[in-house]
Amino acid sequence: MPEKKKIVKHSRNTRIPCICSVRTANMMYNGYVIGTIAEEKNDAGEFDWVIKMDWENWEKSGHPQVAGIDMDLRLDEYIRTYIPAFVEERTLPDTRDGLYEELEKLGLNWNDRFEYMCRTHGLCGPSRITVERKVE
Repeated sequence: MPEKKKIVKHSRNTRIPCICSVRTANMMYNGYVIGTIAEEKNDAGEFDWVIKMDWENWEKSGHPQVAGIDMDLRLDEYIRTYIPAFVEERTLPDTRDGLYEELEKLGLNWNDRFEYMCRTHGLCGPSRITVERKVE
């Protein structure tokens, strides 16, 4: 019998309706793809972020902590209708002094957090989890 999916439902963990755009990147650690992070948008300007973990690779890689995720729940996917901690710690805040100069260095015209993570590989502080664009 297949294992039943575990999903915790609440208002901040529910997908937006009518998704028309999805961008996905791999989360890499010690040579393993430990999961994916996706930004989903609809025509109304709403967005959500979906983190899907590959628990088998996560264990093989050494159990890295993913910011903002309750690893004990071991959910199939974590949905956020706000910018998740994993993204916040790897991108620039809209209020940063010199934001547009930093974005310009990467060839960006606006603070596209998903694209910023992909172009910088999501490098940040002590976390060794990197972000690599998923080619489909």
